[in-house]
Amino acid sequence: MMSRKILFISCLFICSTTFSQSDKYNLKNNPKFDSILKVKKSVDKKIFDENYYSIQVFSGGYNFGDSISNYVNEKYLGDSIYFYFETPNYKVRIGKYKSKIEAEKKLKEIKKEFKSAFVFKPSK
Repeated sequence: MMSRKILFISCLFICSTTFSQSDKYNLKNNPKFDSILKVKKSVDKKIFDENYYSIQVFSGGYNFGDSISNYVNEKYLGDSIYFYFETPNYKVRIGKYKSKIEAEKKLKEIKKEFKSAFVFKPSK
């Protein structure tokens, strides 16, 4: 019985004096790693910008294009909406999709309202 108490007290003492994990850490980044990470991000962005698909829903005059852009902006809140001038027409485009399959899925939904909508891959 006495040995159990001594064992318990010694365990308690050891547990109270040992150090466990702390919430402080010291992380030292190598500057080369940071520069490599920046380069990778810019390359990934460039690859994405050059390899995406979008859906065009309108090409025509400014007034009609502006109203369609506003409507599409309200209807498709989660998607990127682009309204810009490309000679000789204003264009309204929806989304930047990584794959043609994703764009085709969204096109099915969009074609219910915009019969002439189509998927395309912009060239830069």
